[in-house]
Amino acid sequence: MDIVRQSLAITFVFALLWAALWFLRKRGNIRSGFSRARAAHGVLESRGKLALGPQHSIHVVRIGERDMVVAVHPAGVTVLCRPAHAADSTAAGIV
Repeated sequence: MDIVRQSLAITFVFALLWAALWFLRKRGNIRSGFSRARAAHGVLESRGKLALGPQHSIHVVRIGERDMVVAVHPAGVTVLCRPAHAADSTAAGIV
């Protein structure tokens, strides 16, 4: 009898969570996922990636109007190059 009671309680809690999520989405308070139009106008853009190993890679990212070259490794992220202007990165052959 305890198992049936616990199962019903869990089902009831999940139903309440689903109903709250549905209600908040309906009112427009919660947006789930990224729309393509919103992602296209984002500030951060990945321009390219070079995998050096299973846990190491080099990325070219654009933040606003600036390009950056960063290294990603298990200990974190290191900025390798930060050109002054986007035109400088194009002239240097980065992009």
